[in-house]
This record gives sequence, C-alpha cells and structure tokens, in this order.
Amino acid sequence: MQELIIEKPYKFVRPPRRSFLLWVVAGLRLYRIWLKGSENIFKYEVRNQHRIQQSLDNGHSVLIAGNHCRNADPMAIGELLYVVNSYAYLMASWHLYNQDAFSGWMIKHLGAFSINREGMDKEAISFSIKTLVDGERMLVIYPEGSISRSNDFMHPFLDGTGFIARTAARKRKKLADNKNSGKVMVHPVTFRYHFIGDFEECCNHSLQLLESHLNWELQTQLPLLERIANVAQGLLAERESTYLGAPQSGEYYERIEALIVHILSQQEMKWKGAVQDGNYIPRVKSLRPIIVPDLAKGILNEEEAAGRRQDLFDLNLVQQLCYYPIDYLAGTTGKVTRERIIETLERLEEDLTDQITMPRRFKLVIDVLDAVEVPAEKLPRDADCDPMMDEVRDRLWENLMQSAQAMEAYHAESDG
Repeated sequence: MQELIIEKPYKFVRPPRRSFLLWVVAGLRLYRIWLKGSENIFKYEVRNQHRIQQSLDNGHSVLIAGNHCRNADPMAIGELLYVVNSYAYLMASWHLYNQDAFSGWMIKHLGAFSINREGMDKEAISFSIKTLVDGERMLVIYPEGSISRSNDFMHPFLDGTGFIARTAARKRKKLADNKNSGKVMVHPVTFRYHFIGDFEECCNHSLQLLESHLNWELQTQLPLLERIANVAQGLLAERESTYLGAPQSGEYYERIEALIVHILSQQEMKWKGAVQDGNYIPRVKSLRPIIVPDLAKGILNEEEAAGRRQDLFDLNLVQQLCYYPIDYLAGTTGKVTRERIIETLERLEEDLTDQITMPRRFKLVIDVLDAVEVPAEKLPRDADCDPMMDEVRDRLWENLMQSAQAMEAYHAESDG
C-alpha cells in the first residue's frame, strides 16, 4: 500500500514566486522526460489553446479546472502552459511533498502549493484566492479532489473550487477602477489519453501477472473480456475472504457494493457512532480528518497507531472499490474501447501491487473548452449546489463523451 498518510503535523508549502528550475523545465519541456518514463506518454496534442490566450489577453484571471483520471495530469498541464507561454500555480496533496526530499523540492519549485486533505486548509485557500485576485499566474485545480482512474468517468466535484473562484471574483470586482479590473474565468480542460501501444502485449503482461498471483494456470484459451472478468472476480474473492470470511455469491458489482457497505459501516460505527447516508467517497473523506490528526501528531501508543493505520488502509480499499465504474467493460455505459480495457487492467494491477508494469504507450490530447465566467456573488446559504461549477462539470463531461464516441470500439476479432 502506498504511503498516503504522513505521520507528522501538516505545514503549508508555498512555491517560490520565481524559480530558475521552473524556467528551465518549462522552457525545454523537460517534464516530458518524466511523463515518458513514469506515465508512458509519448505523443501530445493541445487543442483550442486560443481560448485561454483570449482570456489572458483580456486581463482576466484564469482558473483551469480539469478532469483528473491519471497521475500524469498535473505534470502534463505543462504542455498546455508551454503553448500559451504562461505559468500557473497548482494545488497538490501534501503527501506528495513527503515521498522523498528531492521530489518535494522539485514539486515546490515547479509551482505547486500544498493542500491538506485531512481538514480545512486556510492557507491553501487564501493562496488560491490571492493567485486569482492578483492574476500574475493562472491557477490549476482538479475539482474532483482525487484521481478517478477512468477517462470516461468523473467523480462529483468538491465544494472548494467554487468557493475559491467566487471569493476571488468578488475581490477583483472591488478593483474595477484599477488595472486589475478583469474578471475571473474558469476554463474547463479535458485530458484524453489515447492508447497507442501494443494492445495484445499489454493485456497478456497484466493478465499473466494477475493470474500468477491467484495461482491459476494461464487462461489464454478464454476471450479477453471473459478472462479479465474472471481475474477481477478472483481478486474480489480474496478481499471478501479477508473482510467477510469467505467469497460471496452474486453479481460482481453487487458484491463490490456489499463489501464497500460492510467496511464503511464498520468504520462509521467506530468513529461516528452511526452509519451515515449518501455517496461513499464523501463519507470516506469525512472519516479521514477524524482518524488522521492524532496519528500525525505522534501522540498515540504503538497499538493505537497501528489500529488507525489499519482503519485508513480499509478506507483506502473502499475508495479503490468505488473507482470501478459499473459495467465499464459491458458496453451498457458507453462503448468498450481498448482504452477502457487497458484502464481496467492498470487498475487491477495497481490495486494488487501498488504499481503498473505493463509496457503501455499513450498519446495525450488536451482540449481547452469555452470559459465560464465566475459570478461575483456569494451562493445562498441554502444552496444545494453551485450552478457555475455545475456548468463547468457539464462541459467537461460533454466533451469527454464526444471524444469517447469518436474512439474505435474494441472487437475481439481485431486482435486475433
């Protein structure tokens, strides 16, 4: 399990206003080296960058809001910034600064500032608002708050992005008589990853790894989608044995939901005294700020600390299970593409080993959508949603679905 909980008190990390490292990495596109080596991105295309350029030329502050389906997204935004010849500040989870000293230093100097995932981070919010008010750089936020791991699926947006944008818009409106009189504009930006590698090699690589883990003979006689389904059910049965005592019967996604409910209900009873209602991901996120702070402060004895680490491990499993979109390879929620198959195998492999080893290759297409103007008014206290952010999400989703429709459907005979 990757170490996502840093057991020390949070401290806000502010990026330098000027950085020679940023100038070199951005100007020479050195970020491509990391993206090729770590995320297997070999080709790039940026579309409609003129829309951001127009907003910048009109003196507006720009907030880039993208879908977040891969680890590559934050670094890959460098390709967009390169073609518009501009810099940006990026919001990044604090745990990324604590993986190792070099990575923390690099992230900071490339323009990322930290956000505390375990509670209200006033410094990060203030820095974000100030960035948009000043307009010196663009601001990049991924409103889903976590990686969806699926290019044809998006999580609900968290509330913070709309609050930041609206607060900045109100402050900029007060500067109407000054040179910084522009508005705040949100530009939805989609990241679409097209698979360009050897499809059969990638599938066989992952399936051999997964079937070997399950101590199965290689199931090469089966059709690909059936083989993947069998592996997925075998891995789910392992988890059911751990948490429920034995593999369960029934339909695959019903079993996933039953396991989610079992683990999450136990955690909510332990930490909140009652089982909660609503979407699973927000419920997981609401538990982490209860569990993490004392662990990070180092005030627990080893038995208590070990118990909380296990609870966080269990909650992370719940979150992983939530990231398997229903019927993603069944064709009932959009056409089955090679990209969806590769994503599913990546997810299975990563959940098992914490890394992806298949020799995949991608082309990244970044598409800038029309700007959404941010109102300078506060939301009503009783508002259930932010219409401005709903529009941002709708535009992202529409673009992703249009690009998905243009992709080639997978046909088993094409790989025979």
